[in-house]
Amino acid sequence: MFIHKQYPQASVAFLRAGRDLEAAICDAYNLREKARLTSTTARAARIQDFVTAANAFTACARDSPSTQVKERLACYGAAGECYFEAREFKSAGDSYRMAEQYPEAARTYREGGYFDEMAKVIIQHGDALDGGLLERVIRVAQMYYFKVYFNGQLVS
Repeated sequence: MFIHKQYPQASVAFLRAGRDLEAAICDAYNLREKARLTSTTARAARIQDFVTAANAFTACARDSPSTQVKERLACYGAAGECYFEAREFKSAGDSYRMAEQYPEAARTYREGGYFDEMAKVIIQHGDALDGGLLERVIRVAQMYYFKVYFNGQLVS
């Protein structure tokens, strides 16, 4: 049922089997589907639905046993996507970092204006970024820090 995206039914089946974490994951996927179906004209409701789904994925990732690395990373990645849709760039970037999706983390931090976090990703995981992306985020970071250092004053 999970494979066929019948999340409510899969959740019930997992609960009956005593697999609470898998049921919670199904519920998180169901929340994400609900958020995707929320009208784009109802912006506040859509954002809240994506945040709710992201929080559910994050809780599932935290609750997953240390032996289920793949599932934990997938939950953090899904949380990052949901936070990104909700325009919560800091939380999205943090989730992508936890999911070890470093290119997405760097892009998200850049889009949200979190240059310190973006710089940490570049320094710690620059080898995971392709050359073109790495150059672009470094250039953006340089311009930002140059502006901060000189208080926004143009230097000739």
